[in-house]
Amino acid sequence: MEVQKFAYFYFKLEHELNTSYPQGYERWYFDYFKECAHVCDSSGKDVTADIDTVYIVPPGTPMYFKYHGIESFIHTCILFDAEMKFMNSLDIPFMTPIKIIHVSEFERLLFEMQERQLSSSRFSQDEQDAYLKLILMFIHDEIHEYEHLYYIKRGDDLQSLRNTVMNSLATPWTIHSMAQRVNMSVSTFQRQYKKNYGKTPIADLYDMRFKKSKELLENGYSIPWVLNSCCFKSFQHFSRFFKARSGMTPSEFKAKQNIRK
Repeated sequence: MEVQKFAYFYFKLEHELNTSYPQGYERWYFDYFKECAHVCDSSGKDVTADIDTVYIVPPGTPMYFKYHGIESFIHTCILFDAEMKFMNSLDIPFMTPIKIIHVSEFERLLFEMQERQLSSSRFSQDEQDAYLKLILMFIHDEIHEYEHLYYIKRGDDLQSLRNTVMNSLATPWTIHSMAQRVNMSVSTFQRQYKKNYGKTPIADLYDMRFKKSKELLENGYSIPWVLNSCCFKSFQHFSRFFKARSGMTPSEFKAKQNIRK
């Protein structure tokens, strides 16, 4: 047995949108977020899980979830057993929000796994286990697709940092904090980063924050929520930033989306 599904369910929270599990679960815990959430990383620090992200927690690991600006929240959960050797072979970071790029393909796998759960076939459990394995391998490919796009060798510290920054844009990143994460001097870090990605770390961070803020506004999130999720100090700061890149203020952009709907 490399992996075996124990439970597949939708977890709904209403009114009280903070929940914690100090002792963790006795099994592996898989969560798929369709809304932004705050979770803890492997070091216990608070990080932001963006929309369409996966979060995988090993057995017996403390965790929590926090949501803001919404009345209720539903997320997809899978509890499963797995051999540690297999999980390590996937090279998937645990306790780390992982952004899913090919959402429709990923959700199709989840849907098909759920269908097998409702099947009366005597092979239903085997089929679900096979789909779970496919889902985990799909996540591996999503992570390492970045490495292909940017020609970065597997395990590269810069790519790991970039993925972390991309999935925790609510963190007040500075050039010094980023350089420290990869154990480089600021000058070496900036030079290596631009060589690999074609832009400076701060320029890339601003591009990520603009893209995320635009996506959140398009999906109906409030401007205060965007401020918190993308680490803007004030509405004035965000408004100037957004207008310089889009040609309109956040309020104008949001109003335009409402008209289209």
